[in-house]
Amino acid sequence: MVVCLALLFTLAYVPLAGAADVLVVKSKDFALYDKAVAGFQSVYKGSISTLVMKGSLADPGKLADAVRKEKPKAILAVGLRAAKALKAEISDIPIVFCMAMHPVQNKLKSANSTGVDLEPKAKDQLLAFKRIIPGLSRVGIIYDPKRTGRFINGAKKAATEAGLTLVAKPVEERKDVPGALSEITAKAQALWLIRDATVLTREFFNHTLIVQFEKKMPLLAYSEQFVRKGSVASFAATYPSQGRKAAEIVRAVLAGTNIGDIPIQAPEGTLTLNLNSAQKAGLKIPSSVLNDPKVKKVK
Repeated sequence: MVVCLALLFTLAYVPLAGAADVLVVKSKDFALYDKAVAGFQSVYKGSISTLVMKGSLADPGKLADAVRKEKPKAILAVGLRAAKALKAEISDIPIVFCMAMHPVQNKLKSANSTGVDLEPKAKDQLLAFKRIIPGLSRVGIIYDPKRTGRFINGAKKAATEAGLTLVAKPVEERKDVPGALSEITAKAQALWLIRDATVLTREFFNHTLIVQFEKKMPLLAYSEQFVRKGSVASFAATYPSQGRKAAEIVRAVLAGTNIGDIPIQAPEGTLTLNLNSAQKAGLKIPSSVLNDPKVKKVK
């Protein structure tokens, strides 16, 4: 039993040799998290060590004990689980998070914690969508107030600043989503998909693809993966870009900036366009977008 427990701890605890200034704590072993860490290391050139929340370290208290043994000057929490666990247990070591969804809704910001949002600013997303649909004025969105209410409040303001109207339809349960979609299609010109577990199921996405082509209502998504599956466009952050932005925060903190004074940062966004879907949805993409080398095109 002792040998098994020791092995379990060893698998979860992967420090680099020597004391490190920054301790990376990952919610789990996940390839996308590794991309964020690689982005972090491309900017932050100091020493790091790594812990993973598995085995005995899945317990927040034991994780905190392991963190304190490392004596880092700052912590990079990768993923929502790690960010929440560390914020609850540690108040004297600066915590910078990335790859954590809805950080405002999940109350990750504190006097000792800040980080990088999972998505670019709502206004930047909407302005990017407006680039590919120049006549766009009304954007539909379905959301569960319990999950994404705060995001929607900010998005409404962002839409106004971008010269758009956000046609927002709240739902409380998944059974309410089909009716909400019917209402949206009658009022909006495009549908914006956001990270909302109540709304965004595989069945819902497949249904919206049908709506996109039959009703000529473009789907505007929060992730490139949806563009590759058929939605017209996304304006999303790459995983390395989130790590790079987190590294900028860590460097500022290590240089003496009070972490409590640093607001949650937005990562860089990349516009991705599905040319086949755009054509089927009846869109004529402006040449300024088609000829822009920074716009990723997929078919």
